[in-house]
Amino acid sequence: MPEASPWTWPALIIAVLAISAAAVLARLAPEVHPVAMAFWRTAAVAVLLAPALRRPAPGDGPATLAAGVCLALHFWAWFASLQETSVLRSTVLVCLTPLWVGVAESVSRGALPSPRWLGGVLLALLGVGVMALGAADPSSAASLRGDGLALLGGVLAAAYLLFGRAVRPRVGFLSYGAQVCLVCALTLAPLALVLGAPLGGYSTAAWGALAAMALGPQLLGHVLLNFSVKYVSASVVAAMILLEPVGAAALAAVALGEAPTAGEALGGLIILVGVGVATRP
Repeated sequence: MPEASPWTWPALIIAVLAISAAAVLARLAPEVHPVAMAFWRTAAVAVLLAPALRRPAPGDGPATLAAGVCLALHFWAWFASLQETSVLRSTVLVCLTPLWVGVAESVSRGALPSPRWLGGVLLALLGVGVMALGAADPSSAASLRGDGLALLGGVLAAAYLLFGRAVRPRVGFLSYGAQVCLVCALTLAPLALVLGAPLGGYSTAAWGALAAMALGPQLLGHVLLNFSVKYVSASVVAAMILLEPVGAAALAAVALGEAPTAGEALGGLIILVGVGVATRP
């Protein structure tokens, strides 16, 4: 693993705060289909980072391409799951990402995850479940198909992080971010057409929310995650992403006046403790 950067942990914290804003921003653009939203956030960042775009080295091209496709399919699977199963089930199943990452990294090393990391992740996942249960709509329907899509979304997010971990030691994070966002946008554009998701005709407010989503969750969020994954394991980055529900709840309370319930607050506290245990040096 490359020598640690003093910016690694600040970058991870900023990244988590940035991706936590996605849910609030999505609420501000209800007319935009989720797949179209994912397209515009990645396409805009691909344009912004175009000066840093470099052709991948022959050995890195397949992994970079796979990372972009996995990110695009992650967006699709997760958004689709929310339409077919309850928020509780979708959130918990998507947030199994750290487990898939830990298993994959352990298999590649031929060793089991450390008990501390595994215990911390399981505790954080318990917190995600408590938090989601505290916010769940008891009338929400659940389906096997929706659960499967959420599970697939978590696996695809894990693959996205692992491919990035394989490439980042040799590629600058801005160049890699430009490559992944370009691939992701090119994958999502035809998918949006297939799903009948319009890519234009939005209100000014919706375009503003899309611009904020590109600059926040995608540029600061995902690009800084790509920066960090060079210096810490993908399993640590995945564990940090479990803080997203906590950040989203805090931002919703400030921006939308949606105060967390007692269950959400308890779940958030459990998540914080679990992530602290899993990522402690």
